[in-house]
Amino acid sequence: MSSTAIKYKNNTQGAHRFTMYLFIVTTSMIFAGFTSAFIVQKGRGGAWTSFGIPKIFILSTILIITSSIFLQIAHIANKRGNMKLTTIGLFLTLVLGSLFCVCQIEGWKQLNDLGVYLSFNPNPAGPYFLVITFVHALHVSVAVLFLTIAFFHSLFLLKKPTDSNIVHKLESNEKGLLAIRTDLLTLFWHFMGILWLYLYIFLSFNL
Repeated sequence: MSSTAIKYKNNTQGAHRFTMYLFIVTTSMIFAGFTSAFIVQKGRGGAWTSFGIPKIFILSTILIITSSIFLQIAHIANKRGNMKLTTIGLFLTLVLGSLFCVCQIEGWKQLNDLGVYLSFNPNPAGPYFLVITFVHALHVSVAVLFLTIAFFHSLFLLKKPTDSNIVHKLESNEKGLLAIRTDLLTLFWHFMGILWLYLYIFLSFNL
């Protein structure tokens, strides 16, 4: 790979990481606003009524933390050129991330059955919980979409012929693109996992 290509790759990846950091800071501020409003509304009293968080949200927490471990494995494997382990790691992360979203939906359904719903709810605790968890799940859903793209991209590279010229081309071009994707995905996914852990603990102690 030429020095110009290396410089371009490093600059591009650095710019992408900086953009991701900005996005993470912005998202953090949004959820800080949500949790602050939650505390203020609860302090006003009124019709605020606490309710128990369904146990399925514990499963959601386990799923997203475990998925972060697999994505980290995929990221490290990709850096070392192990495309098979990268593909497996991305696949497992994709499955667990999708199951996380399914569990969130099931949790909302259980809350709805208990009378905790979003619209025309006299108890503000319910809407706050639902909005906070929904916005987080929405972010995770977007990440799952990019995980799907990265997985199929890695699967495509895995099935490539092993001719040395093709391998060199992959290492200088397509593999570089996948490295950027796994780097940003890992950063964002870990953030989503940490954010959910914070939200779950916060909501558990403040409802």
